[in-house]
Amino acid sequence: MPAPPPAPDDDLYRALQRHLDRMPVPYPATESGVELRILRRLFPPEDARLALLLSMIPESLAAIHRRAGRQTDRAALGESLDRMAERGLILRVAARGDALYGTAPFAVGFYEAQINRLTADLQGDVEQYADEAFGEAFWAQTPQLRTVPVNQPIPFERVVGRYDDMRAFVRDSPGPFAVMDCICQQGKDLVGQPCRQTHDREHCLTIGMAAESMAGRGVARFITKDETLAFLDRADREGLVVEPQNTQDPLFICCCCGCCCGVLTTAKKLPRPASFFATNYHATVDAAACNLCRVCETRCQMEAVAVADGAAAVDLGRCIGCGLCVTTCPTEALRLVASPDPQAPPKDKPRMYARMYRERFGALGLAAAVGRRLLGVKS
Repeated sequence: MPAPPPAPDDDLYRALQRHLDRMPVPYPATESGVELRILRRLFPPEDARLALLLSMIPESLAAIHRRAGRQTDRAALGESLDRMAERGLILRVAARGDALYGTAPFAVGFYEAQINRLTADLQGDVEQYADEAFGEAFWAQTPQLRTVPVNQPIPFERVVGRYDDMRAFVRDSPGPFAVMDCICQQGKDLVGQPCRQTHDREHCLTIGMAAESMAGRGVARFITKDETLAFLDRADREGLVVEPQNTQDPLFICCCCGCCCGVLTTAKKLPRPASFFATNYHATVDAAACNLCRVCETRCQMEAVAVADGAAAVDLGRCIGCGLCVTTCPTEALRLVASPDPQAPPKDKPRMYARMYRERFGALGLAAAVGRRLLGVKS
């Protein structure tokens, strides 16, 4: 059969795909064109044209208006950008009382912002895209999430850093704190594959300006610091991996299962997924103390623990150091140990993206992107 004729707006959405693919988080093209279907579902043509005006580094309305041309009404442009930001399609950040607008990545970005707007068709496209191209691209550079152990009694050999202790981070944080439903679990519910790990759906914790933003959109609810700590307790009870943003000052903390989470499910398909994770710990077993109860097998979300030859064994190529096997081991045969070469995460989100961009395009590419920003040229 002949190929279907191109849609009249193919050029527009291919341009948007190329624009997004220049972000620190790639948005690669596929033979099937599923990435274009995703964009069509989320960006009406007028929004796609506006998104092409934006830079990966947020800019003022004045800078975007100059790029759009004098014939564009500035007030109407601002209103359109605000509406796109409300739908999570682009970034909107406050800076010295002004609003700055920038391109949002696909993930973690405008896909997660579709919470409570997600459809089964969109979820199907997202899962296809993850299998065809995005899953591999997501792991090609510094990851956006890291894995940390969460339960206090875990006997660490040494503390690598405050960023590895989410309880201490939450206790020290001024907040505010908010919680929202997990987009991954919501998507699986829509396609008839409900979570096998938990019946709860509120598993995404946000902090600071992220909490204010998501609560302001009506998709998250504010909670107290004590309630936030209680959610971390619940994550351990329900066997969920705690994955904060890969920064020393994370804006969100995901509590993830191995059957729904897009990060964990794509990672499990890799031959040695642990090598792609940002984590400073791994589990080890005292074989003599193991009573073969196999609880660790059911708790591990990465299929890294298995009972063989009379004791549990940890596959270090799959262990991401979450500690779920440790907290319920009845004989304390399992424990976490610090990695020999602990890594400190980037200080904040801009530095994380700068590192990712440098890994993709080199130091000169990063310098060029910053230079274009200073000159008011779209990066």
